[in-house]
Amino acid sequence: MRRIFPVLLSGLVLAGCTYSGGDMGDPLTRKFHWFSYVAGDDIRATCQAGTPDHFRLVYNGIYDQQLRLYELDSVRRVLTVKVTAPGNAADLSADDLLGPWRATEGKVQLDEAAYANLVGDFAAAGLFGPPAVGRELPSRGYHWATASCKDGQFRFTGWAYPETDLNTLAFAAPLFAADPTKIAVARPGPIPVDPQYEAKLRNGEVSTFSLKVGAHGMVR
Repeated sequence: MRRIFPVLLSGLVLAGCTYSGGDMGDPLTRKFHWFSYVAGDDIRATCQAGTPDHFRLVYNGIYDQQLRLYELDSVRRVLTVKVTAPGNAADLSADDLLGPWRATEGKVQLDEAAYANLVGDFAAAGLFGPPAVGRELPSRGYHWATASCKDGQFRFTGWAYPETDLNTLAFAAPLFAADPTKIAVARPGPIPVDPQYEAKLRNGEVSTFSLKVGAHGMVR
């Protein structure tokens, strides 16, 4: 079950809406659709025999600090990357009030060999094997969550630090190396005590949650 701790209620209600497409680089779209997007509801809805393969990998480098969204289109062999940062209200502009919280985006055209190698890395890491049933993926931590449709079969799984050394996952280094945004990766490590964050959490100004891998997808 997705466990929600002290929360900003409106944000979590929005985050529970079903995702069927849209720009996840937009902060409002993320707020409305985050759980559904990570779960791959849109991928599952169209995954059947004969449909193109589709791969989504989400790196959570502490939810409110960095998110890295990787989408691999098997038809065009295009890797789309979106990376978020905390944002700074001091950077607000009248032209785009949400600008400081928009993700930085980039795309990479892969040749046939690079595409095949990347899908091979997905397989080596376990994307297409049995899911890690029961594994928790906490927002205030480091984890990968993956949703995919391959050969007409939908799968969802994930890995979390420190249970897993995320640096050793076969796809991690190739994805980071191909990332055109050139934004430094928030590497896994101990999370320092942050009194200011803890105070905001107690006051309901920020939210924390945990996703959970199930036998047939993300547990709701």
